[in-house]
Amino acid sequence: MTKLAILILLVLSANIATAQNFQQSSSNKKAIKYYNTAVSQYQNNNYSDAIPLLSKSLKHDKNFIEAWLLLGDSYIEVDSMLGAIYSYESAIYIDSTFFPAGYYFLGNMYYKIGEYQKAVDNYLHFSRQPNASKELLLLTYPRMILASKAVLIVENPVPVTIRNLGYPINTQNDEYINYVNTSSDYMMLTRRTHITNSQSNDPTYMEELLYSAYHDSAWENPTKVYLEWKDDLNMGSLSLSTDGRIMYFTGCYWPIGQGSCDLYASHSSGSHWLLPYNLGDNINTSNWESQPIISSDSKKLFFASKRTGGHGGSDIWMSIKLKNNTWSSPINLGDSINTPKDEMSPFLHADGNTLFFASNGHPGLGGYDLFISRQDEVGRWSLAKNIGYPTNSRYNEINIFSSIDGKQSWISSDRDGGYGGMDIYSFDNYEDILPKKIMYVEGIVIDKLTKIPLEAEIQIANLSTSEVINTTISDSVTGGFLLVIFPGVDYAFNITKKGYLFLSENINLQDSAGVKLVKKQFELSPFQIGNQLIMNNVFFKFNEFELLSSSFVELDKLTDVLVQNPLFSIEIIGHTDSIGDAYYNKELSIKRAYSVGNYLIENGIKSERLQYKGMGSTMPVAKNNSEAGRAKNRRTEVRIK
Repeated sequence: MTKLAILILLVLSANIATAQNFQQSSSNKKAIKYYNTAVSQYQNNNYSDAIPLLSKSLKHDKNFIEAWLLLGDSYIEVDSMLGAIYSYESAIYIDSTFFPAGYYFLGNMYYKIGEYQKAVDNYLHFSRQPNASKELLLLTYPRMILASKAVLIVENPVPVTIRNLGYPINTQNDEYINYVNTSSDYMMLTRRTHITNSQSNDPTYMEELLYSAYHDSAWENPTKVYLEWKDDLNMGSLSLSTDGRIMYFTGCYWPIGQGSCDLYASHSSGSHWLLPYNLGDNINTSNWESQPIISSDSKKLFFASKRTGGHGGSDIWMSIKLKNNTWSSPINLGDSINTPKDEMSPFLHADGNTLFFASNGHPGLGGYDLFISRQDEVGRWSLAKNIGYPTNSRYNEINIFSSIDGKQSWISSDRDGGYGGMDIYSFDNYEDILPKKIMYVEGIVIDKLTKIPLEAEIQIANLSTSEVINTTISDSVTGGFLLVIFPGVDYAFNITKKGYLFLSENINLQDSAGVKLVKKQFELSPFQIGNQLIMNNVFFKFNEFELLSSSFVELDKLTDVLVQNPLFSIEIIGHTDSIGDAYYNKELSIKRAYSVGNYLIENGIKSERLQYKGMGSTMPVAKNNSEAGRAKNRRTEVRIK
């Protein structure tokens, strides 16, 4: 902005001090002498030296317009907006026709300090100048629209209280929020420390990944996350999967990189982070890729990139995980989100369709603001919406993390009143930015006999459609896992591990008001003779023995287990509730057992490995005086032979 101002002063104005063929607005020789010396200092980028010279010039002639204008530009260069505004307004007060563009630059300055109505007023003054520069008018109208929208944002604040997390989370350095766990009592953050190169004296940065626990109503002093493979590699822009077990991050100028900055991932084993790997050719290019975020089902990866084919600057892109565990070619999220300027720091909530991101291209309050967009049923993203004031400010709001329950968010901002640089703030989410309600299963898988944690595959499928919604692997050290699910759906829940009977459960969320978490320990029984499995997701029509399609996911799991253990046979045992005649129930139960066996045979299991038994209602596992109890008694069991 200021270079353009000087260009206009030197070229367009007929009263420019440094243009020797034109008359200056001052005839005071001492004022002109100090002014000319200040011009030389300014042109040599010595702005701090130019300011006192211009002050001396103005002491000799307080109506020296060129000196006021150059003083304003010098103040801008040293980031003193109030001084710049005072200087420009002084010049305009002396003669508003001398430099009409002064109104335009005043509009820019007022916008930068958050005085949006004054910015609009000055843009309007400039647009009405009879000799206003046509080039600047083309810039003025869109800026006036932006400032007008900023006025509306500030005049309609959102109901929120922004809280600085305080020391020891925030320091004079830059702190960025990375991750908060499901109980909101464990945080991971990046701290960027400014350091100086002893040889060149150029400021550089060192980034550290830290974690902190919330204890006794306060965040503990952050501790460095040990990464044995990091060494001196440049690593930043970190995000974690919903369960906190996969780290996605940006590595710049790594030996295995493809461009300036690439995307990488590392998996955890207990508290140990394994050797990272490059996310591959489809994700990374010779350009800049950064700031990844993974969806809660691990099927979509969002990130910022300056690759070709975008809208300009940094855009947000999305890639889909393919069946071979590679990533598809990225899709640009389109012009409802991306602009010719910069969009970055995407955050996708665990609900899968609420996207937050930072932008300096959409209407905002200055610098980077945070925006929200939601995806509809056919995959279209809504037009980005500013998340409001005072969540956004005239400063930079760079990134956001929203809790899995949607109640709270954390942002990184360099707003006034902080500890220095970027600080982490928290606030309670308000209605306009609440994500869709979700639920989650948080569990631990162990051996039923030894109680040792197990690494196992966990799969959740929609019982109505048989579609597999999500899969994950429990941690090899802790046995822990976390999966996101949604209210209003019945789920088949299966855990499998080679050498063990798979575990089958039904999670009924059709009526789940008030339920947010299914937290449980899951015990797997070794695949041994005599061990028994209740197949909770095998279903029949009422009073019939024909299998419902919702049973197929579970029966396919049983088929896989039998293929993996070809030396074993099984006995399929059918049970009913107590409604009806005992003989009829026994016949119905044996027919249902045979229906299960026929499905297995049709899928490649030899018939001689299968035996059948119908127990009718003789072995209830619950009382038959309620529908819930009767449902538990209508079951199919498998016993290893």
